[in-house]
Amino acid sequence: MNVGFPIFWAQTGVALASLVGFAFAPPDHGRMLLLPLTDAAAAEVPSMALDRHALLVAPGPIRGSLVVIAERGGLERAALAKGILVLSAPSLLCGQVGEAA
Repeated sequence: MNVGFPIFWAQTGVALASLVGFAFAPPDHGRMLLLPLTDAAAAEVPSMALDRHALLVAPGPIRGSLVVIAERGGLERAALAKGILVLSAPSLLCGQVGEAA
């Protein structure tokens, strides 16, 4: 058995996971996807976003999710406390929506 073979696949997995993580890391300011992890969290998404002065843009691609334009700092902590993930909102997944100036 080749000892290096499992190490190669482990390193490949870590590299791919890192790329996916960077691809969905939310920006400091801009379009973000709020993704609730539970049905209870889904009910909290719009009000939590508005409480943090986010601009509601459109429903997200997953039921209960929402695309917003916001500052990540205050939004991320409040969202995580309520069971909502804050991700980047790439046009490929969330559609092309014009940003307000």
